[in-house]
Order: sequence, then C-alpha cells, then structure tokens
Amino acid sequence: MKPVNVRLLGTLAFLGTHYQGWQTQKQGHSIQEQVEKTLQQILQQPIKVYGASRTDAGVHARGFVFHVDVHLTIPVSKLRRAFNRMIQEEIVLRKLTIVPSTFEARYQHAKKTYVYSVLTGERDPFLKATTMYVPFQLDPKLLKPAMRLFIGKHDFRAFTTKKEDGANFIRTIFRISLKKVGPLFTFTFVGDGFMTYMIRMIMGTLLAYQQGKLSLTTIKAYLNLTMRGPVSYKAPPHGLCLEKVTYENKT
Repeated sequence: MKPVNVRLLGTLAFLGTHYQGWQTQKQGHSIQEQVEKTLQQILQQPIKVYGASRTDAGVHARGFVFHVDVHLTIPVSKLRRAFNRMIQEEIVLRKLTIVPSTFEARYQHAKKTYVYSVLTGERDPFLKATTMYVPFQLDPKLLKPAMRLFIGKHDFRAFTTKKEDGANFIRTIFRISLKKVGPLFTFTFVGDGFMTYMIRMIMGTLLAYQQGKLSLTTIKAYLNLTMRGPVSYKAPPHGLCLEKVTYENKT
C-alpha cells in the first residue's frame, strides 16, 4: 500500500490486574506504555496514543478507546493482527479503524458505560480477578432507592479524591441498573463521564447502605456538599470494568 498519514481509532480489551492503570506511570507498567511500545515496534516510528479515559490500577476494560496519529505503511487489518501477536496476552486490540484527523477519543464521547461485579455466597477462585467478593447477601429491592439518588446531574465532589479535578465536580449519570445471575450481581453505570474513584466510591457507599451503615438521607447529603469531604467507603478496583465508550459521530 502507499504510505499515508492517518488518525486511527482503536478499541482495547484488557485485564488490568498487573497494571497501574491506563496512563503511563513513573513506576510500574501501564496499558498505555504497552500499546505505544508495540505500535513503535511494528511501525518503526515514534508513537503517542491518547486514551478516552484514565483507569485506576487494577481496573479492567472490554471497550477502552484510544486514538493515535501514524504514518501508515501497512493495511489496518494487518497492523491489528501484528499488534495482537506482539502485545502482552492480557491486552487485545478488538477494533482498529481510520477516523478523521479532528476526532478526539477523550473529548468527543457522548457517554461511558462501566460495570461493577460483586460476588456473594461462596468464593469462586475463577472470578477472583474480576469481581469483588462480599460475605453478605445483596437485596436489589433495598438497593434500588439508594441507586436512584445518584441518577441525574449532581455535584460529585464527595466521590473523588483527585485535586486536579479542580472546581468542576458536576457529572450526569444517565442510568444505574442491577442484574443478578445466581450469586453474581452486576451494577451498570452509564454517564457522561466519571472522575477518579467515582464509581468505586459510589459502590462502596451502596454496599455500606446495604449493611445498614448509611441512611438514604446521608447519601443524599453527600450529593450536595459545597466543600471537599470524600466519603470513607471505596470498593476495590478489580470489580470494575469499562464496558464501552459511545460517540455520537466519529465521521
């Protein structure tokens, strides 16, 4: 093929257990580092990829999105196959397509979908890496009123600890749903964006409510704080997975 300068949109799935999240870190391995290194080896050129989101250490993804500008010397389909042969086995490039040069993976998304998985009953060693285990039962009927409190546009400053989020703590959650399959409960969060630790702190709050440690009134008060005061409940990272990043238009 004739070499051409293009912007590529990639969709990744990864098991984040042994990584320090998406973003390159001074210490520890990151998904971004592995993706850039692999593309550099294949294309033999400097590579900088831009992710749609940051993920915490230990968080997983089925539909993480990034864009990258490259001097393309091989067909996109061949590049994806080569990438998947060379990358660490915990990472898979599910899709790779050419998009307009104006497309931005981080800033043009319409919504993000995350799933948090909780296992009850007996421990399952095969689910240890991707679910949070709790030694108590969950009651969907009890949890739903608490879940509904988070839906809509709110000030979520109590549900993040990052100072660099600045003064903008407003986010909109479109939907929170709960599905039960046997002892496995999956909470699905759909919103316009989520701050660092936000879903994990919401999940920690919901589980504390289930145990009778918090009331609905207290949870509602967390959504109306005018000063920084993070909640003291945070679920572990390994139960969280970025399922999908949705864009209104990539063309």
